[in-house]
Amino acid sequence: MKLKTLTFAMLSLAFFMASFTVQAQEKKREPNPEKMLERMDTDKNGTISLDEFKSVKRKKEMDAEVLEANFAKIDSDSNGELTLEELKNQPKRKGKTNE
Repeated sequence: MKLKTLTFAMLSLAFFMASFTVQAQEKKREPNPEKMLERMDTDKNGTISLDEFKSVKRKKEMDAEVLEANFAKIDSDSNGELTLEELKNQPKRKGKTNE
């Protein structure tokens, strides 16, 4: 009986830890608009220009055309600059959920 209880407790703990880890990883992947603005706004004027957006070092190399298309999707007022509000309202990546 003790062995069954111990086994159940260990399995429960393992399941809890696995689900906690997955949640932490998902949260970590969500973009933080404030940090994005701080990192990309090299001239510190409170907005991100297309040149600033394209000059940011990324984990994956991206073609200029892809970056320009991504910038245009986020730039909802089409003024050529990204504001904090536009970063907060940017379209979600495919495969992500709004939770």
